Amino acid sequence: MASLFKKMVNSIEKKVTHRKTEPTTPTAVEALALQYTGKYAFLDELTNKTHQLMISPALKIKIDGSTLPGTVTGITTDKLTFLDHYGYQLIITADSAGPATIYDEAEDATYQIIKPTTDN
Repeated sequence: MASLFKKMVNSIEKKVTHRKTEPTTPTAVEALALQYTGKYAFLDELTNKTHQLMISPALKIKIDGSTLPGTVTGITTDKLTFLDHYGYQLIITADSAGPATIYDEAEDATYQIIKPTTDN
C-alpha cells in the first residue's frame, strides 16, 4: 500500500511544473521608501534629550519605540511628509546621504537627524 502511494506521489510530482518566481522590481514608492528606511536619532535641544527615529520600508514611523499613528501623505527624493492622527505634519527632508532633518509641525521645530555610524 505504501509503495502504491509513493508511486502516485512521484507521478503527480513529475506532472506538476515548477515555475521559477522572477524577482519583482520595486515600485517607485517602494524605491523611495528605501531611501528613508533606517534607524536614526535627533536631539531636542530644549530638553537636551536624544530621541530615536525608525522608518520602516513600509513607511511606518517610530519615535522612541512607539509607532506614530498616521499616514504618509507624500514622498519624493528630498521630502517625506507624514500626517499624524492629530492633523500635524512631520516632514523629513533628505539629501544624497539620506534623511537630514525632521520638522515637527506640532512643536514648530526642526531637528537635525543624527546618522548612524558605520564603524564596527
